[in-house]
Amino acid sequence: MANNVLAFAESRGGDLRKVAYESVTVARVLADATGGDVHVVVAGPPGIAAKAGALGTYGADVVTVVEHPAFADYNPEALAALVAERAKGGGYRVVALIASAQGKDLAPRVAGKLGVPLASDLTTVRLDGDTVVGTHPVNTGKVIATVTLAANPAVVSLRPGAVTAAEKP
Repeated sequence: MANNVLAFAESRGGDLRKVAYESVTVARVLADATGGDVHVVVAGPPGIAAKAGALGTYGADVVTVVEHPAFADYNPEALAALVAERAKGGGYRVVALIASAQGKDLAPRVAGKLGVPLASDLTTVRLDGDTVVGTHPVNTGKVIATVTLAANPAVVSLRPGAVTAAEKP
């Protein structure tokens, strides 16, 4: 089960955001490299479950939906607790988020609750054996840093648009 990847699918106002499909696409690429499955967490107001089924066409194998009126707006503490608990209980290799405004706030909270490091604002990510390897531009993009994480799970966030959401049923 340590080959599985957990993706967080971001929603706003009862709709999935474009970055939700990007996070599932990233997770699918990572899971395919190890023969694992992609599990996705979606939280939103009542009715979000009807829209979450679309994540399967982007490669999600299992989608966990939490519906509650409190998730109509961004609720950082509740979302961080939800994603971290799911990550602890699933034995995931990687937890993938997108570094949108919400993702930049949520990813460090999740990593903190899990007690693992975070590689944020990556432009690429891949698995190299037991290590997660990502690239991150620094010095206004003049230098590309290579970041490696050996933690399990590794929490990563990718820049919005760094990966094109691709359907892969």
